[in-house]
Amino acid sequence: MIYLQNCCCFVDLRLGAIISGLVHAIADVLGGFFIMIMAGTGTPDLCHKLTIFLFIVHLVSCAGMVFGSIKLSTKFMIPYILMTLAMILYLIPLFVADVILAVWYFVLITYFLLFCISLYCWLVAYSFYAALGGTLFI
Repeated sequence: MIYLQNCCCFVDLRLGAIISGLVHAIADVLGGFFIMIMAGTGTPDLCHKLTIFLFIVHLVSCAGMVFGSIKLSTKFMIPYILMTLAMILYLIPLFVADVILAVWYFVLITYFLLFCISLYCWLVAYSFYAALGGTLFI
């Protein structure tokens, strides 16, 4: 497993985890808003409604990540780490399905950016979780 020593090459992992949680929360809000706006019929279909629901649940876990990073508590980081991993795994087939259907090109770009952001934020959070001595499960 790859572990980071710093976030963005020079930022401490604790501050990087806080920033990752905040950036990811902003990305969730903007991504969900963007998906709702870019829906072709004005309302998203069932799959995209599920995505918006996951964004909301993930937003709550981002708050837990920020709080856990400030308090140095690994128990608040676990929901963020698991939820981010679930979102990464969920975005892959969703992205592939939208590529095949070629429905919303701007949403494809949003999914790709969210995937990249999610992967790096997850790596920062998991590295900080491991540095605090949390139980390694991956």
